[in-house]
Amino acid sequence: MAKTVLVIGGGPAGLSAAKTLGKLGIPTVLVEKENTLGGRPILEGYHTLIPRKMTPSQVLAPYIEEVQRSSSVKVKLNTQLVSCEGTAPDFKVKLSDGEELEIAAIIVATGFQHFDPRRKGELGYGIFPDVITNLELEQMFSKEGRLYRPSNGQLPERMAFVFCVGSRDRQLGVTNVHCCRYGCALSGLQASEIREKYPQVEVFCYYMDVRTYGTWEYPFYWEPQEKYGVRYVRGRIAEITYSHSDGKLRIKHEDTIVKRPAEIPMDLVVLVLGMEPSEGTKKIARILDLAQDPDSQFLIPAQESGSNVISPKAGVFIAGACKGPIDIESSLSEGEAAAVEALAFIGAKVTV
Repeated sequence: MAKTVLVIGGGPAGLSAAKTLGKLGIPTVLVEKENTLGGRPILEGYHTLIPRKMTPSQVLAPYIEEVQRSSSVKVKLNTQLVSCEGTAPDFKVKLSDGEELEIAAIIVATGFQHFDPRRKGELGYGIFPDVITNLELEQMFSKEGRLYRPSNGQLPERMAFVFCVGSRDRQLGVTNVHCCRYGCALSGLQASEIREKYPQVEVFCYYMDVRTYGTWEYPFYWEPQEKYGVRYVRGRIAEITYSHSDGKLRIKHEDTIVKRPAEIPMDLVVLVLGMEPSEGTKKIARILDLAQDPDSQFLIPAQESGSNVISPKAGVFIAGACKGPIDIESSLSEGEAAAVEALAFIGAKVTV
């Protein structure tokens, strides 16, 4: 009997893993709890992906199409892993639709979830309609094609991005001290897009410090300032309030460059959300008994393996944002790497 690989999660990493296995003729079962493939970029209506400034469909549609037409990959939507018994390469798994399978190796690609900004009540999310998240801003762009204040539908005259909401925050305890990795770059892109389309809108970015990784520094930090006139303010936000007198928000903060408090009126505030392990990631960790970081609860690879995608449990591989904040392109690469490691583990003969 051919050895089968189970891929859990149909987002970028899971799609990449299933695509790679399918191309090599390896029997693969891809399970996704939602009713569509693509993960958060597709499900939540992202507008533009960094760093290539392409839409989610442009990046992920080729992966989805190849996986769906592969004769080696069986896609099961609205399906979750319920239980797993035995050891590799003889796992016996049960799915939520009642199907039971014999599996030689498992690739976990269960992704992340966005931080809930209601946990930072001082920032006014859920209280003031003109305090939104960067995800909601993406959806404005992708679904409606315009920028507006939710309170009145009008174009804001002045707006602000607040970095690191739910990340690098010791007030939340040890669970949210990690960097979200994508927020600084995405905000630079979003701010640039706004200034290009609406040059009359003043745009501010409030940050602790800016972390634009690798080659992202110029296009997502310097260019927003030098080409588009986005204003960066190094400051810690104490509170966001609302003034009935003029209908504007107030950002109360300490400007750490000039070392003085300030209160600035804004029409729209965008909270740049951190990343946390998804509920699916936590559930799979329990079912498969996978190691998790004691602070963040993201999955962690086996230290002795020298690989970022090999878990401490034999025959189980981990890829993408289930291990921590990561960008789309790196998730796609890790999916491929996990597929190759799974292939090597089961010792299958490939069809090229």
